Amino acid sequence: MKHLKKIMVLALAGLALASCVNPSKTSEPAGDGDSKTVTIGYTQFPENIDPAAEYNGWFTVRYGVGETLFKMDDKLEVKPWLAEKIEAVSDLEWKITLKDKVTFQNGEKMTGEKVKASLERLIKTSERAASDMGIDSISAEGQTVTIKTKAVQPIMANLLAEPYSAIVDTTGKSASDKAPVGTGPYMVTKYTSESGAELKAYDDYWDGKPKVANLKIKYFSDPTAISAALKSKEVDAVYGLPYANLSTYASDKNYKISEVEGSRYLAYYYNFENPYVADDKFRQALDTLVDKKTYSESLFKGSAVPAVGPFPKGFAFALQKSVHEFNVDKAKKLLDEAGYKDTDGDGYREKDGQKVSIELLSFTRLPEMPLAVEATQQQLKEVGIEATIKKVEVSAVASEKDYAFTPYAVVAAPIGDPYAFFNSAVKTNGTANIGHYSNPEADKKIEELATETDPAKRNQLSKEIQEIMDKDYGFTIIGFFKVALVMDKSVSGLESHPTDYYHVSNKLSKE
Repeated sequence: MKHLKKIMVLALAGLALASCVNPSKTSEPAGDGDSKTVTIGYTQFPENIDPAAEYNGWFTVRYGVGETLFKMDDKLEVKPWLAEKIEAVSDLEWKITLKDKVTFQNGEKMTGEKVKASLERLIKTSERAASDMGIDSISAEGQTVTIKTKAVQPIMANLLAEPYSAIVDTTGKSASDKAPVGTGPYMVTKYTSESGAELKAYDDYWDGKPKVANLKIKYFSDPTAISAALKSKEVDAVYGLPYANLSTYASDKNYKISEVEGSRYLAYYYNFENPYVADDKFRQALDTLVDKKTYSESLFKGSAVPAVGPFPKGFAFALQKSVHEFNVDKAKKLLDEAGYKDTDGDGYREKDGQKVSIELLSFTRLPEMPLAVEATQQQLKEVGIEATIKKVEVSAVASEKDYAFTPYAVVAAPIGDPYAFFNSAVKTNGTANIGHYSNPEADKKIEELATETDPAKRNQLSKEIQEIMDKDYGFTIIGFFKVALVMDKSVSGLESHPTDYYHVSNKLSKE
């Protein structure tokens, strides 16, 4: 553990030092001191904000460009947003009544036909959405939309709150081909994938004219630079600040922090195509070497809480107890039993006459990710496993083949229900099952969950699926991070939310 503590100290010192330097060449003050402009810095910025593309809908909603028919409240319970209500006509049919006064950012009224076209485009474009929703047909009449499904769909309102369901005018033309024509308080005027976006208020926004006329989104590829940008007033607010720097702002009266307990976990996804990982005892040894408590409390500076499973314990469908334990001696014993032994005395284990060497992936979607991987690399070395780290872009993770495990950060229940996560990340051949995990028993229970309407039975099925995942050591869920927006004291109306995708609204203002 001495080596692990040393690497934590060095890594955290590096973060603190780097935050004092701004590698960005721009020194433009946020909004030129103009109270009509708010500039927000982000460490994530997609190629576009088409909600039907990848997970880009999160940014469509974050930037106040797009909205969904339903919305998750602070308790992650689903409520109407662009819709007035939803009614189950039959087991396979849902009728949605729309708000009457909503318009798109081009002035066109949001009608049933417009919503129908938007949802049809979604399920045609997004394999993930099509798989989650199971829609057979959509019809529209006036301000109502009727959705028919191929099978019983008990969580349609929740799925219509998922950011990929943001309603867009499919025939509308935006000022940028990187952004849709949505219904939100801000519309994109300029979008540059490498640097950021410029937006202006949509004055006829259905829920009231926005308080700030202009919004700028600034992208920082280096998460350590974002703190310096806030200090220099290059930006008014930031999201994605390294947690090692958060305490600095908490004690400074010139700044405000909006922070909530979040459900975004940091995990290791094991690659079952790797021959070592496919060995049950080797994979269990990897899991047993992860010290969740120390990572959360020391490496992540107390900004995370150790996780039991993919969902925080507060959810009724969450796993409450895990087979995971941090035990270095047990990891060594597992490796010995599986035939991984140091036979030549060089400090590294061999199997069948070959030195055991594995590759770990690393990327900086969260600044804490590389720290975790480096700490685990050191733990592996202490038990005689050589591990090299390959730095990749997050977009390249799914195409990598030879690695043993990769860090990954996910909000597993952003719509207050576990099914979408299981269907995409856990089910065999799921669209987000990047590690190729597969268990027929889990698959069967996921299929049952898809159509189960009884809440108690849904909760039980969810726990049973997690128990299978847990005993398989298919994932090591390390901890849950808090959601934090840090801003200059002049900014208001910018609030964190447990979902992690509601940021900008018409209430955003600046003194």
